[in-house]
Amino acid sequence: MAHSPFSRSSDVRQVVKPRGLYSHKGDFGYLLIVGGSDVYSGAPALTGLAALRTGVGLALIAAPREVAGTIRAYSPDLIVHSLTGSVVMADDLNLITQILTKADAVVLGPGIGLDPRTEKVIPEIVRITTDMSKPLLIDADATKAIRGRIELLGQGSVITPHAGEFKSISGMDVSSKWRDRVPICTEFAKKHSCVLLLKGHDTVITDGKRVRVNPTGNPGMATGGSGDVLSGIIGAFLAQGANPFFAAVAGAYVHGLAGDLAYKMKGFHMIASDLIDALPKVLKRYDRGCG
Repeated sequence: MAHSPFSRSSDVRQVVKPRGLYSHKGDFGYLLIVGGSDVYSGAPALTGLAALRTGVGLALIAAPREVAGTIRAYSPDLIVHSLTGSVVMADDLNLITQILTKADAVVLGPGIGLDPRTEKVIPEIVRITTDMSKPLLIDADATKAIRGRIELLGQGSVITPHAGEFKSISGMDVSSKWRDRVPICTEFAKKHSCVLLLKGHDTVITDGKRVRVNPTGNPGMATGGSGDVLSGIIGAFLAQGANPFFAAVAGAYVHGLAGDLAYKMKGFHMIASDLIDALPKVLKRYDRGCG
């Protein structure tokens, strides 16, 4: 490669939206998070709170009725819509579609689980979102649910698997070394016209043409919910209108910086909410506008 593939601070500067005196929440996007299940209630809340700390105007969560109240209780800052049952399923498509019309971007997958009813409806949510030309991030179990249906992904799609999830959808094992990952990731993203963020010690991000390798972060971030925080950060940038490739690049970089700040305070004893707490200090250096 003619230049260093590693992400840098300037990648964040180009996606952070300035705030003028007359800014309002609509200027910074509405993010819809579809997720949660009878097993996982915390994941969508972490994603929503991370998105808010990153600067999104509103974080909307569509979650099964049985966990919607729990998610709502995490914070009054989250706007939670109750779906019909204990998991996301086909009966929820009408309501999700209605909320989608108000959203600027979608994160699909945090805590969504792999109930057969959920697996069946996830490709439909992907199709509807893509048909509406809404930027879409697919994470967690939603990644596994689109295996065999990757053709549904569109130009505004970001997919964020770890190595195991990537094998599930591509059939390919990947090395832990970024130099070995780059050609496989690039070919996948090019073939499916999406942005691929392959998680790992050296996270690789590519749209099939451009490549970045993320240099920030540490092993303390290997904790439940860390990926949900990453989804919220990227989702916020997508909702604010950032190019999907650079939203993913900047999101991974900021996520790692938050982890590095949390490590300074707590060592390898951080939890996902510590990353959210670190986001304002990390992002303040990129603020543009009044104040």
